[in-house]
Formats: sequence, C-alpha cells, structure tokens
Amino acid sequence: MNIHPDTLPFFDELLVNNNRDWFNAHKARWTAIHDQFVNFTQALIDAIVPLDPALGNLQAKQCVYRIYRDLRFTTDKRPYKTHIACFLPVGGDRTKNMPGYYLQLGQAEYGLSGGCSLGGGFFMPSPEQLAAIRQEIFYCPDEFKAILKQKDYHRYYGNSFFTSKKLSRPPKGYSADWPDIDLLKYRDYCSMHNVPQEIIGSDQFFDYVLKVWKATVPLNLFIERALDIA
Repeated sequence: MNIHPDTLPFFDELLVNNNRDWFNAHKARWTAIHDQFVNFTQALIDAIVPLDPALGNLQAKQCVYRIYRDLRFTTDKRPYKTHIACFLPVGGDRTKNMPGYYLQLGQAEYGLSGGCSLGGGFFMPSPEQLAAIRQEIFYCPDEFKAILKQKDYHRYYGNSFFTSKKLSRPPKGYSADWPDIDLLKYRDYCSMHNVPQEIIGSDQFFDYVLKVWKATVPLNLFIERALDIA
C-alpha cells in the first residue's frame, strides 16, 4: 500500500498554477491521487483502530479533507489547497473538536514544514477541554512525563508540542512553584513529525506512518481519559 507516485509532483505544479483552468485540465491526475490516498487512509485506519478503539467505526471518506479552500473569510483567493490530508478523529466525527491522528502530504502549510507531516494529540482544544487536560497532567505528572520519554515518542516528536501558543506564565489556578508547571503552559497538546524526504512514497512509507502514529497512541489515550472519552 502506498500513495500515488504523482502526489508530490502534482502539488509542486499546483503551487504555481493555482487556478481553475489548470486544475480542470489536470483533474484526472487529481482523481487518481485522491482515490489512492483514500485507500491508503483506510489501510491506516484498519491498523490503528485496534490500538485506539475510541476512534470508532471510521471510514476513510470521512477522514480525507477536500482540496477546495474555504474562501469566505480570507483575502487569499487561491481556490485549491496545495496538499492532501486526512484526520482520524476520536469518536469518528471530524466536525467535532476532538483529538486524533493527522497526516498531510504536499506543500508546507499551517505552520508545518517539509513535504509530509504527521502526528496526533489535540490541536486547538476548547477552553473546557484544555482545562481538563491540564488537570489530568497535574494529577498524573509522572505518567504524563513517562509517555513523553518513551523511546519512539521522543525519537519522532522530541520533548515539546506543536502548539499555537505557549504561555509565559502558569495558567490560572496553578502555582509557578509546581515542579512540572512548564507542562501546563501549552495551548495545544499536539505531537507533530516531519517525514524524511527519502521515505515519502517509498515502500517503507506506510509502515513508517503507522509506526509514528503508534508512538502517539499513549498521548491520545491519556487525553481521552482526561476528556472522559470512552
């Protein structure tokens, strides 16, 4: 199982030809890339759900994002995204704000870098969800630190989180004297990894993605417990 070999070349070309005429002339290429990515995503779902049953009965078509950009609230009127991505949400509903597993292929966007980024955890939880995650970390700091120190987690994700913001001061209700206060300063608890270029599209790619996702399963399970997700 692999992605279509035209995936990255297509997005390289789309980056400089982001218009409807070019896209329509190359629609067959996009369809082939998309359909193979859906199959690739389904194989990943089948492999990861047994490790994180809270994902539910996901189907790949629910998880793969559309290529069309939402132009309603932006001055950037390019009609197409220059990447393809999937998100496997806990609970199986991508419209709800939940933790999960993410994979993006193509041009670097949204603060990501490289031709392929993937990871898990929770990006942009609500204030209530963030408070629950922080509370669980406060109650179980040793368990949380042990997750971050696991060999594969540290190899792929390092010792920090992909976040939209990190506080300079402790969040309200927590003392600066608490030894692990730095763990509570994140706005997001999101693991993110950039795949080496030589892996993308190779025969190793599926197994590599799955291995990186598996490394973030304990983090997701911890967050799910914090949010009381069965």
